[in-house]
Amino acid sequence: MDLAARLILAVILLWAAAAKVRGFASFRTTLDAFAVPEGLKSPAAVAIVAVEAALGVLLLVGFFTPAVALAAVGLAGLFVVALLFARSQGHRRLACRCFGGSRAHDTLVLSLRAAAVGALAGLVAVGLPSVGQDEILLGAVIGLGAAVAVLALLVLALYRQVGVLSQRLAPSMALEIAEEGPVLNSPSPPLESLAGRGAELVAFVSENCRLCHELLPAFNALEGDEVTVRAIEEAASPDVFASWNVPGTPFVALVIDGVVRAKGLVNTLEQIDGLIDLGKERARGAA
Repeated sequence: MDLAARLILAVILLWAAAAKVRGFASFRTTLDAFAVPEGLKSPAAVAIVAVEAALGVLLLVGFFTPAVALAAVGLAGLFVVALLFARSQGHRRLACRCFGGSRAHDTLVLSLRAAAVGALAGLVAVGLPSVGQDEILLGAVIGLGAAVAVLALLVLALYRQVGVLSQRLAPSMALEIAEEGPVLNSPSPPLESLAGRGAELVAFVSENCRLCHELLPAFNALEGDEVTVRAIEEAASPDVFASWNVPGTPFVALVIDGVVRAKGLVNTLEQIDGLIDLGKERARGAA
């Protein structure tokens, strides 16, 4: 049992470190929610990845296990405190890169997940109590029975609500108003960072906009071969905001081959995805 717990904790830490390395730019941006100064974001991100990787390797090979596990408890505690601080600052959802996901999750859920990792590290540090085969079997039966009961209740609740939700919930779309933003199906206003080729998403954000900070990881996650993201900050480019007739933030416009195909105020990643799909459909129709 001790060996299994140690190896599981090692895999969790190494997986988290590897995922952060893969999405390092997005992870670095996420540190905005924790009030990390701009000049310290890169060193802090590197330090977190290095500590996770080092603890994972040491646990994997079994060197200084109690001390390393206690260090993992401290790291998990730091994550819990940081996430609760971010929530107190208005960040209800964050895109955590710990395990490779790009979707935003509730900060309370992320805090509980970090606390669970800390609890596992604590068990590794103090050692798991020896348990007999009968006790293990009894615990498994009780756990499975409780899981079946919970699943049955969830299925009944879902069965009751699916019909109501399907009628009341409409697809969430960006707020597209003709008088706001650039003119649809016309050449985009001047912007130096636009290439005028392919699909380019222009994201208008402002420093005091809480939703903008929450959506920054989402914008980074969208960056890829199909869509190029151009982020414009209001304080740095007020003239661009004026020329693009931006009504407020966060506001996005999809430009395809130099032509504005979709625009609107957005609140979620789903709305941004819907706006991109709508713009591409309009471009195909125009062709």
